[in-house]
Amino acid sequence: MRSVGFIFLASLAFASPANDRIQEAAYILSVDADTAKAERMFRQALDLPVALMNEKLKAHLYLATIAEAKSDTLKAIEHYGFLKNNSQNVSLAYMAANKEKTLGAKKENVKIASEKKIFEQKKNDSLAFQKEARFSNCEMEGELYLAQHIVYKCPDNSLHLISKKNGTETWSIPFADKPAKVFLIFDGIFLYSENSLYFYSLGNGLNPPIWRISTLEVQDIEDIGDKIYVLDISGNIRLLNKNSRELVSMAKSDGEFFFKPGVGLIGTYQKNGGISVYDTLLNKLWNYQIDGKIDTVIVESDSAFFYLQNGGTEVLYTKHYQKLTPPAGNNVDSLLAFESGNAFAWYNIAMRENSDSAWKRAVIYGARERELSSLIFAKYAEKLGAKWVKYLPVSSRISYPRMFSDANWLFVYDDGSQSLLKFSLETGSAGGEMLLPKDRKYTLSDDYPPWLILNSGYWLSLFSLKEQTNFTFEMPGMPFSFLRSQDSIYVGLWNGFVLKYSTLASLKGSRKVSSAPVFLSRGEKGVYSLSQGKIALLSPEMRVDKEFNLELGGAAYDFKSKNGLFAVVSEDGEVQIFSEQESFKRLGAFSAHSPIISIELPEIDGKIYALAGEANQNLSLYEIPSGTHVWTFKSKGSAAMKPVLHGSHIWLDQEGSVVAIDINSGKVVKKYAIFGSGASISIHGNTLYCATPEKLLYAFPL
Repeated sequence: MRSVGFIFLASLAFASPANDRIQEAAYILSVDADTAKAERMFRQALDLPVALMNEKLKAHLYLATIAEAKSDTLKAIEHYGFLKNNSQNVSLAYMAANKEKTLGAKKENVKIASEKKIFEQKKNDSLAFQKEARFSNCEMEGELYLAQHIVYKCPDNSLHLISKKNGTETWSIPFADKPAKVFLIFDGIFLYSENSLYFYSLGNGLNPPIWRISTLEVQDIEDIGDKIYVLDISGNIRLLNKNSRELVSMAKSDGEFFFKPGVGLIGTYQKNGGISVYDTLLNKLWNYQIDGKIDTVIVESDSAFFYLQNGGTEVLYTKHYQKLTPPAGNNVDSLLAFESGNAFAWYNIAMRENSDSAWKRAVIYGARERELSSLIFAKYAEKLGAKWVKYLPVSSRISYPRMFSDANWLFVYDDGSQSLLKFSLETGSAGGEMLLPKDRKYTLSDDYPPWLILNSGYWLSLFSLKEQTNFTFEMPGMPFSFLRSQDSIYVGLWNGFVLKYSTLASLKGSRKVSSAPVFLSRGEKGVYSLSQGKIALLSPEMRVDKEFNLELGGAAYDFKSKNGLFAVVSEDGEVQIFSEQESFKRLGAFSAHSPIISIELPEIDGKIYALAGEANQNLSLYEIPSGTHVWTFKSKGSAAMKPVLHGSHIWLDQEGSVVAIDINSGKVVKKYAIFGSGASISIHGNTLYCATPEKLLYAFPL
C-alpha cells in the first residue's frame, strides 16, 4: 500500500502523551507509509488512560482510513462507528455514519463461532464425511472442536456425535425431553432438559455427566476458563465453577443472550437493543441502549458489532465505554449521538412531539433506568388517560401474559420463570414475586382463586395462593379439561377417564366414560361429561346417573352451558344447542364462517346468546337456541380472540389498542391505545387491566 488518504481533525492546542504518539504516527505514514508501525502507535495512544476524547477521535479516524485501505471491513466499521457515536462535529459524524452504512452493506453477514455453538455447514464444505441417511431428520447443533465431531440432536431424544474424519458415530447421549437445548463449548457439552442442566466433559469421555443442577430454562451459556455463566429465562445469571458446579456469584439481568465484550468482561443483550456489561464476578459496570432490534453480534478485540434487523450497524468500543462522559445538559442530539437509545432524550422528544413512536421508545428504554422510569411512566399514563402503567419484569419469550385476581392482588403469570408477579389493584405497586413449584415444568391450566391448577404431563399440582403451598400427585393419564365445583376439582383425561379430587389433592372418585378425550361442564342438575357424542351426568359419587346420545356429525371442540342450555362446538365451526330440561333435545344450530376458537354464553336482558370468536378474526353474536345471527365484528390483530364481558360491553384486544364493543350493536364505543398487539385483558371492579408482550401493564378506568 503506497499511500493512504486522510481527513484530519483539528490539531490540539497543547501537547500530551497521546497526541505525541498520534503526531509521530501521522509523520511515519507521510514519510515511509509504514502502516503497521503507525497503527501500533495509534492504538498505544488510545490505550493511554489520559487520552482525551478529541485525541481518541483523531486516532480512530486514522485507523478507520488504514483499515478501509487494507479492505479490513470489520475494523473500518468499528472505527467509523466510534466516530459516529462520539463526534460532536456534525460533518465528521455524518461522514462516519455514511461510511459505516456503506461498509456494513458490503460486508457479508457471516456468523462466527468462537470456541462454541455457532456452526454452519456450507454447500462447498470440504468435510471428509457425508451425512448418513439416518440423520436426515436431525438438527445439526454444531461442532465439538476439540474432538473434531459434529453434534446432531435427533427425534429419538438423543445427541449423536459424528466424526469429521471418517463419518462414524462415536458417542450417543440420551435425554428425556424433546425441547432440550444444547450448548457446545471447546471441550464439552451442556445439555438442558426437563428443568435440569447437565455438563458432559470430554475429559471423562462424555459419559456419565460430570454434574447436574436444577434450573429454569437456560437461555445461554458462556464459558471462560474454569468458570461458566448460565443465563436462565427469568434473567438470573449464575457464575459457576465448571468442574464442581459450585456457585461463585449471581446477578439479575434483563438480557437474553451473552456476548464477550473483552478481556475481564461479560455482557448480555436483549433483541430490543438493551445491553449490560459486567466484570467477571458479575458486578455491573454499565448499561447501553441501542435504538433498534439486534440481529447478530460479532466481537473483534474490544469492539462489539451489533448488526440490526433494519440493516443498520452499531459498534461499541466496550473496553473504554464506561470511561466516557455523557454530554452535559439536556441536548437531545448530543444524548442520541452518545447513546442512540437514550431514554431521557426520547422522553424529551415524546414530550415535544407527542408521537407514538417517541413515546414507545421512551417507555421501553426508560424501563431500564430506575431514576427515570417513574417520571416517564407517569407522563405516559397521563397521555393515555390510564390510572397507571407499569413495567412487567417477565421472561423474555412471554407472548400473551395471563392475569387473574383474588380481590386483593392482580397476578400476572410468568410461564418462563414459573412464578406469579403481584401488583396492587389500585396503585399498581409491585408486591413481589410468588414462586410456583419447580420440581418439574408446570403450566397454569386454570385459576380458581385461591386455588390454581398446575399441570405437567401426568402430574397435577394444586397451588394455594393463600398459604403458598401445593399438593402434587400423579394421574393415570394426560389431562384434557378441568372444572371447579365447590370444594372439588374435576379432571377429564385424554384416555376417557373423569377424576374428582378435593382441594387437598385426595382422590374422591373416578369414572371411565369413553376411550376418547373428555370435556366437562356444569349444568342445572350437576356435572356433565361429553365424549364421543355422548353426554353423561355424573353423580357426586362419580356414577353415571344418565347418559344421552347426541348426533353431532363430527368431533367436538368445546362444550359450554348456561341456564340449562348447552352449546356443543364442532371442529368445523358448527354450534348445536341442546336443552338439559328436555333430555338434551336439539333446539337449534348455527354455523360460523371459520372454525370457532372461543365461545361464551352471555345473558342479555333475560335472553341467552352465543358469542363466538372465529379463526378468521371475526367476533359474532348469535341468539340461542334459534341460532339467529345478530352481528359480526371484524377484528384485527387479536391475540387469542378471547373477549371479556363487562356490563353491556365486550372488551377485545386489537392492533395497538383495546376496544369496547357494544353488545347490542356490535359497534366500537370505546378505545384505549396501547403499544403492540397480543394483549390479555382482565377486569376487576371498575378497572380494566391489560398486559402486553411489550412487557407493559396498563390500568384503565371504566
